[in-house]
Amino acid sequence: MASIESTKTSAAGVFLEKNMKLIAGLAAVLLVFVVVAVLGTSISSKSIEKGLSQVDAVEYAFRKDIDGLSAEDFKARQDESLASLEGLVSKGGIVGIRANMLKAEILFEQKNYEESRTAWVKAAEAKKSAYTAPVCYYNAAVCSENLNDLDAAVSYYTSAVGSKDFYLIDHAYFSLGRVNEARGDFEKAVEAYEKIESLHASSRWANLAKDRIILINSAKSE
Repeated sequence: MASIESTKTSAAGVFLEKNMKLIAGLAAVLLVFVVVAVLGTSISSKSIEKGLSQVDAVEYAFRKDIDGLSAEDFKARQDESLASLEGLVSKGGIVGIRANMLKAEILFEQKNYEESRTAWVKAAEAKKSAYTAPVCYYNAAVCSENLNDLDAAVSYYTSAVGSKDFYLIDHAYFSLGRVNEARGDFEKAVEAYEKIESLHASSRWANLAKDRIILINSAKSE
């Protein structure tokens, strides 16, 4: 009789290999969608406007003609941008959020997942009610997976799905289920997968989740 562990290794392995492009977290891509999110913060203050202008300047300098850079020049630009952000990441409010998100993205590209995670969490906790917070927690979870810190990944994905308005909530719940499967907690995995169906039964993530539930329950019955 095949164990749940062995079934998971074979079936889940094939499934994840075929669908990795679809289910993998993409921190750098996510940033593009949230930098213009409404944070509910007034920017009438001159100091805030100045701070945002500084972050914008760093980001513009970082991205300008980036596709034509050699690997060496790209690394140098990353380091320059990180240095330029140091005076901004300690600020509160929207300036600190934007600065830490850009810092986190650059560090993620450098595969410095530990420090990237720290920056994502700092950005999230700067204003937990902001629309950016669940995205930052999601990316912190992605970093945790890259660090093979699955317990932390579960914690951050759980924080991400805590916001009902999170536009990637189905993806986040699927990732939560997937990580719980990897941890061997199949009950929690099924709970996460079932949550997707209760929220958006016709979504592609709900369909993928149904397949995972079938495989888990099938392995239990063998």
